[in-house]
Formats: sequence, C-alpha cells, structure tokens
Amino acid sequence: MARNLKQKMRTIIIFLILITSGKLQSQTSDSSFFPRFVAHSATPIINYGDDIAGVPWNDPCVLKENGQYIMYCSGVEGGLNHPNDTISIYRRVSNDGYSWTLNPISPVLEADATKYYRGGVETPSVVFYKGEYHMYNTVYTENNPYLFKISHATSTDGVTWAVDPRPALEPSSNYSWMDTIVAEPGVMVKEDTLYLFYTAASSLGGFNIGLVRSTDGVNFIDTTLTATHPTTVYPYADNYQGLSTPSPVLIGDTIYLFTDVAQNVFGNNWKQVALHQFKSYGDINKWYHDTVSVHTRSDFAWTDGNFGAEIFAPAPLLDGNKLRLWYSGYNLTSIDTTNMKNDTTYNAYFIGEELHVNSGFWGMGTSEYIFDHLTSTAQKDEINSTITINYHQGRGTVSVDNTLPSIINVYSAVGKLLYSSKFESVHNFNVDFEGLILIYVVNEHSAFTKKVVSYN
Repeated sequence: MARNLKQKMRTIIIFLILITSGKLQSQTSDSSFFPRFVAHSATPIINYGDDIAGVPWNDPCVLKENGQYIMYCSGVEGGLNHPNDTISIYRRVSNDGYSWTLNPISPVLEADATKYYRGGVETPSVVFYKGEYHMYNTVYTENNPYLFKISHATSTDGVTWAVDPRPALEPSSNYSWMDTIVAEPGVMVKEDTLYLFYTAASSLGGFNIGLVRSTDGVNFIDTTLTATHPTTVYPYADNYQGLSTPSPVLIGDTIYLFTDVAQNVFGNNWKQVALHQFKSYGDINKWYHDTVSVHTRSDFAWTDGNFGAEIFAPAPLLDGNKLRLWYSGYNLTSIDTTNMKNDTTYNAYFIGEELHVNSGFWGMGTSEYIFDHLTSTAQKDEINSTITINYHQGRGTVSVDNTLPSIINVYSAVGKLLYSSKFESVHNFNVDFEGLILIYVVNEHSAFTKKVVSYN
C-alpha cells in the first residue's frame, strides 16, 4: 500500500494476519503481446522534498488535457513520520510528463476533522466523466490505517473538490474476498460506463483486485473479483503475498490493468516489490497476466534495497502512440548479510520526531512503451495501413503491411480462446463459433482489437 511510513508500519500487523490465513487463486498467463517498458533516463523525475521541503510524494494519477499533463498524488508535510499532519492529495502540472510543478501549492483535498475522512486521504484516481471530474481515493475514518474506505469527490475545474457525505465503497460481508479492507481505487471509462478497480483484503487471507461499475459515478453494481495473484510468476514459496494499487488503461477493447506485487522480505516485512500487468479482452470475468514483471525494485538505484525498499502505485496513460507509466518508490533501509554480516544502511534520518529521507532515495519514476502505429477498436474492415482484418461468416483474413511476425488470437465474449496462430504478412483463418467474438492482432509495432459477430 502506498502511504507514509508511520501508517505503513502500523498496517503491517493486520496485513500479516490476513496473509497467513489463506491463499489466492492464480490467473492464466498469455503469451501474446504485453508492452515492454523502458525507463526514462532521468528517473526519478520527482524527488523527496520537491516543491515542499520534507514531503514524500506517492501515488501518481496522470491525465492529459489540451496538451498539458495533470498529476494527482499523495503527500504529507513535515516528513514521513510527522506527529501532527495527515496525508493529503496534491495536484501537479507538466508540459512533457517529466518536469512537474505543484498547481496549486496547497492540497486540493485533505482530511476534515468533522467528516468520515478525518484520518487522511490518499491514492487519488481521477477521470473526467459526464461533464465533471470524478476523484476516488482511499480515506481513513480515523488516524488509523486499519480503517480503510473509498471516497468519491467531484469537481468542475479539477482543483476545488466536493466530497460525497458517505463513502463510495466499503468492505462487505457479502463477499469473502473483500470483507476486511477496500482501498486504492483505479478508475477508467469504457462505453459510457465507469469502471472502478480497487485493492481488496479478506479475513480469510490474501489481497485481490476487485471491480465495480457505475453509470453515474455514485451508485455501483457488478461487484467482481478480477485480477488475482499470478503464482507462476510470484510463487508463494518465495513469500509473495498478493496484489495491490490497481490502475487501468483502455487500448481498443482491451483493458490493461497495472498493479504492484507484495512480498514478505526478511520474515514479516511486507513490501511492494514489483509492478505487473494484466489484460482482459472485453470480459471482466476473464483476465490474463504477463509472464514477467514490468519493473522490480532492484531495477533502479533509488528503490534497490532488500529490506526497507519498495516500488508501487503504477499509473498508466495512453498518450498518442505512447503508453506511459508513472510509479512511486524508495529505499529507506538495506541489510548486508554477506559473510554472516548483519550490517544495516539507513537512507533516512530524524529531525526531532520527524523522519526524513536522504536525497535520491525516494521519488516517482516514469517509463514508456512506443507503438509505431496504434489503432483503436473499429467496426469497419479497413483499419489503417498497418493491420487489416476482413471477416465474414466464420472465415477471415488478417494482414499487415510488411513481413513482421504477428500473432492473432480470437476470443469469445466470455474470454474463451477460440483460435490462435502466429503469421507474417497475410493469414487466413476459420472460427467455428456463433456469436460475438473479439479478434486481437498484435506485433512489435501495433495492436488492434476488433468486435464482430460470427456465423457458421
């Protein structure tokens, strides 16, 4: 979970109780396309204390409007372990997605001692939907990280926010996988419906990703368990524990869902140690996972520690033909155990009761994947000069404008794989199926999903 150090340490106890009492089911891997991200050369792009001295920045959510990038993120003044301040939500702007400035300098949403979110607000996820901005975030009903809920706020300008009088989503005894904690929302819009993903914890054990949907941003239906822990990539035998902090992006009809992965390191030290990606071909009940991490904490000097180090809170944005990803991380403590040593290196220090981080050991990074061409979902046969799909009554032809190795996967509306093949240039295929199908074609330069109705 992405929060300040005091809250993170207090949370570990309850997390361990949940983790040790149960296990999660695995997902199906998919050997077809997943983006491979390259980190920006200047990562981290936002450092501890930038703009406001002593503030650790977490939990990015990025939008782009009229050529300008807008980031909402979490921060707490006075250091990681400040005795008085609670965590708040800030707004940043940028012309390129790399260099950021607070706008305004003060929080756009913060705790209110008279309201249910008096303990603090964090992990913002913002979308423009039906004429106004909608923000979903994690709230503490007291200054106590055990009492997570998800709140909802609206704004006409993205700066001044009105919070709903009641939480938008709370733990529910009706669902065993989310009866203890709901937190860390990630929101997107698809076909005029708002999709809200979130971290869910169970009293039976484990961390999953849940999903609810809404047509007004306030009332939610279709509570669904989505991405679960991919044990083939992160084995329980290696003390991996589950997923958290989901954030989605829509590419064509395919939902790509990014999460972080938790692991117990050095015994009961619960940490988010990797970023991972999942996808769904239009069916929220069927998810596929990548076979490798997007990034791990060992990928970067500022997150490369084996004890008090994490990488977490991925935030994707489709920016033209570029899929961009922002994330948070830090390295507070490392332990050298070579040759039976137990030497600890601390990259943090106290000023009175306030815990601060040495420069360069806390920040936000960014990575990207660039498509040479990227097309969106269409109902016409001629899509662009890169990929063409013709399909009629059970038979189809797919082609690319060069000899690139490509993959075609055909799925039913409920996610069953009906056909799969590798090809170059041109390929003919038959599908023995009646009903709605999704044709997914991908190569190293392009990705495309097309909906059609198949008849034998």
